[in-house]
Order: sequence, then C-alpha cells, then structure tokens
Amino acid sequence: MPIIKERIKNNTQDIFLTIDLGVGNNLNGYQQEIDELTEDTKEELINPVIDYEVERFKHLPANTSVLIFKFSNAAGTATENSFEYAGFSSSEIEDADDVVLNSFFIMDFYDTYDVYTQTKIFTTYNTLILDGETSGGEPIPKYYVRDSTINQFFYQYVPKSFLNTQTGSTITGYVKFSFYSAKYGFVSLFFNPNNSASSPERMYFKTYLYPDTMEWKFDNYTLTPTELSPNNSYVTKVNDAIDTFENLQQNPPEGAFNPEDGTYEVGTNRRASRTPSTRTGGRTAGDRTTSTSTTTDDDNPTIPRPSRPSGGDSELPSVL
Repeated sequence: MPIIKERIKNNTQDIFLTIDLGVGNNLNGYQQEIDELTEDTKEELINPVIDYEVERFKHLPANTSVLIFKFSNAAGTATENSFEYAGFSSSEIEDADDVVLNSFFIMDFYDTYDVYTQTKIFTTYNTLILDGETSGGEPIPKYYVRDSTINQFFYQYVPKSFLNTQTGSTITGYVKFSFYSAKYGFVSLFFNPNNSASSPERMYFKTYLYPDTMEWKFDNYTLTPTELSPNNSYVTKVNDAIDTFENLQQNPPEGAFNPEDGTYEVGTNRRASRTPSTRTGGRTAGDRTTSTSTTTDDDNPTIPRPSRPSGGDSELPSVL
C-alpha cells in the first residue's frame, strides 16, 4: 500500500498539522492494494503452494540390506521377529485378515537426529507387510532390500527442494521406524539397539543418499529395529496424540424425502433409529493382557488387547 505524503511549508511559526491516516471507510484509490494484500494473506494461510517434485533413489545395487523388525511382548521383557508379538493371532496372519492388511510400517527420513533442530524430509510406507520372509510357513516382519526382491523399501522419493540445498556427493540422513497396528489403532516405535541408550541417536539409523547416481543405502547391512516397550512413557505420549475414529458403513434412510419438513414419508429412517455403537474408542498403550471387552470411565475409555507371547529371543533393554 503506498505511503501518504503531505507537503509542509516551514514559516518558523507554530502551526497545526492535519494528517489523513485513511481511517474510516474512505478507501477510494486503495482497492488494488487491498485485493493484493487479501490475496497474499490467503495464499499464506490456506493451502500454501509447496513444491512436491521428487527424485527417485534406488537402493545401492552392490549392497543387500535386511530389516529385521522385533516386536516387544506385553510386559516389555522380551522381543521377537514375529507378527504375533505385534498382537496379531496366527489365524489373522494366515488368513491375511483386514486388521493385518491395513497395518503398515513407516520410515521417516530426517536431516539430523537432533530433535530440536531436525526437519523431516520424506516418509516411506511399507503397506505390504506380509510380503517379506517367512518362518515355518508364516510371514514374519523381515525384509531384504535388494535388486532381486524389490519391495516398498527399495525406492526412496526425495524432494528436489531438499536436494537443491545440498552440496557434495554424499548426503547423510537419519531414519526412524514405526508401525501402525490397524487392530489396536496403536503406533509402535522402534529403537536402534546398536546405539547407546544415552545417545540422542538411539531412535535412528544412519542412512546415505548419493545424488550423483540417484542411489541410497543404510549405514549397516543388517538392521534390527526393536520395539520400545508398549508401556514406555514416550510411546504413550505419541499414541495420546493420535486421534481414532470408527469406520462405520453408511446406512442411508428409506422412503420418499419430504423437502417441506425434512422427513421421510415411507419406511423408517434407519440412520436416526440406528443403535449407537458400543465401541469405546479409547486405548491404553500396551494394554494387551486380556481378550475380553470391557468399558471403563466414559471420559477415558480403554480397549484391553489380547495377550502377546511371553517368551522371546532377547531381552528388551531399558531405553529413554
């Protein structure tokens, strides 16, 4: 908006100055500036334009990486490379039940492991969780990343806006893994057992991008992301920030609609007469100790979860 200018003549005597500040409804001549300011404000606040153009990086052909995800039992005392430790039953895994098919792994790539200064650059999802290796004929959360078995971890899609700010032939980043269970509406977090429990790098796996050849690799060939105990306070905090909702099938009313009073003249309005759902909608992190359904305080409902196996191939270290 232009600056209002006034010419004042100095006559070496006291004078009263009257300056028009453009208050009130006197906006004549400023409509263009008002429109420009309104448009700029709208673009900043509503759906700002973001450059999502990406470059596809493939896993380094000369390397074969293997991801062995280990889930914790309910007590947080042992871990196992098994979906049953994630709370799924053997029949749900064998039948590829919806609660399994709708679950997925999440791989977040950050520019640093420092949580105070880091920026998340991109995210990769593995939704085909049953397409990994098998043990005794049952799928397990173990995935090779290589040319011969290309899976959803093989390609990484890196924003060009990030690459344009980088220099050199190698970009070092840090990956964090998590898992969303559609059965419980619960997010499992994984730490790196090869890093010190007192290190801020504990939750991350070092990863390299090579922009000249459009390739990437992990720092180690074998990665064993290990689930934090479901009762860990950090896990609870993360899950408390996740909203859940019921995915109910639509049940439209029957009969002819009367626009005068907004009712249906024939049949019953099934939507209005439908019995409300008895699901509690709440959750308590790591509460996987019983298969019976109960309802507690209405303001803070919980859904008990089935027991996980109590054994395992390794003890879970105390972290965070």
